[in-house]
Amino acid sequence: MKNSLKDKRLLFLGSTPNIAGMVKTAKEMGVYVLVTDNKSLENAPAKQIADEYADISLADIDKVVDYIKEKNVDGVLTGFSDSYLTYYEQICEKSGLPCYGDKKTFAIATDKMCFKKACDESGVGTIPGINAYSYEEALEFAEKSSFPLMLKPADNSGSRGVIKCESMEELKNAYEYALSFSPTKNVMCERFMACDGIGISYQLINGEAYLSSTCDRVNYCAAGDGSSITGDLLYPSKYTERYINEMDESVKKMLRANGFNHGMVSLQSFVDNEGFYMCEMCYRPSGGHHYILIKDQNGIDGLELLIEFALTGKVEGYNSENETPYFKDMCAMTHIVGKPLQEIAVAEGFDKVAALDGVIDISQALFAGDTIGKDGTTAQVLGSVWFKAADFDGLCAAADTYNKALCFKDAEGNTLLKGRKFTETH
Repeated sequence: MKNSLKDKRLLFLGSTPNIAGMVKTAKEMGVYVLVTDNKSLENAPAKQIADEYADISLADIDKVVDYIKEKNVDGVLTGFSDSYLTYYEQICEKSGLPCYGDKKTFAIATDKMCFKKACDESGVGTIPGINAYSYEEALEFAEKSSFPLMLKPADNSGSRGVIKCESMEELKNAYEYALSFSPTKNVMCERFMACDGIGISYQLINGEAYLSSTCDRVNYCAAGDGSSITGDLLYPSKYTERYINEMDESVKKMLRANGFNHGMVSLQSFVDNEGFYMCEMCYRPSGGHHYILIKDQNGIDGLELLIEFALTGKVEGYNSENETPYFKDMCAMTHIVGKPLQEIAVAEGFDKVAALDGVIDISQALFAGDTIGKDGTTAQVLGSVWFKAADFDGLCAAADTYNKALCFKDAEGNTLLKGRKFTETH
């Protein structure tokens, strides 16, 4: 902990379980933590552990700024939701506090077409496709392409509105489904990528990007519409060396050219024999929590760096020599997936998982009384486990143990665990 941060006052925007993890880190650093949003205390885990909280909606920019002045807040931070970033940027600007991004960088990170344009301008490969503001544009692209296609809202996240389209007969319904999730009524129509997926993350320090992790992505796919979410992440990726040789410099060029100067960036890409195809990015702490494994393996805590920047406008003492995607151990993140649209009566066992050998961290997302979300979306994730082992077989054995330790049931006593095996796609 830096003594200069002790007792500084940090306001978190949002009170979700993920942000509660950020609150915990800040408090461990000796920071006085405040939290605000319009959620009630019983539904706001971050408020429950904060030193102080308010019930001000993030959309009420002026009222949040007044609260910042009233409470002598030194910094503001948020994470895990693209929808929070616009509020975060405006609140920081109006209150004169440090913001790790700006309107341009947040637009690139949250609008898939802006991201695609930024990649194209820097020679970063992307998925072949178009943005369609009308069904006729989607139809024209489909007539020139081969099925299957993937349709997704250009300005949403968490796999919301993403749908696989197998034929021309399905196109109309698929387009309207994706359109319903787009605030700007912009649907991306792309080639369906039947190839491997990887994740990449960078730590940004004063305009320089340092490659901090790579992972192989294993998706869980919904049986109905083909929408998918991350099931497992395996670190480091088997494509690490190839990524460094073929894509790393171009991605760094894109980040520098567009003003990504501070914070953490994570990107998703497909890869085949021809090259890499970037599909989206996060400019915020993301659901994969890659920084948990980086801290364990390299001793660099990305959350602490974000908190330091939020409170001081700078980062001191960062040593880029410790930043490497080649971890000492084999590491993984696994999402525990639940049966969709079911109400949870019993939610137990994550505390037992946390005590098992090799477990680095856990995060429980849904609890008794919650309803599991739609199949193929992040809303059906019950929780996540980050862990390590000596080899791949060790990771598989550990993941099986975690599933056996968990108990999620409905009111009739039926299990709500999907029963998905580690690294299985369905």
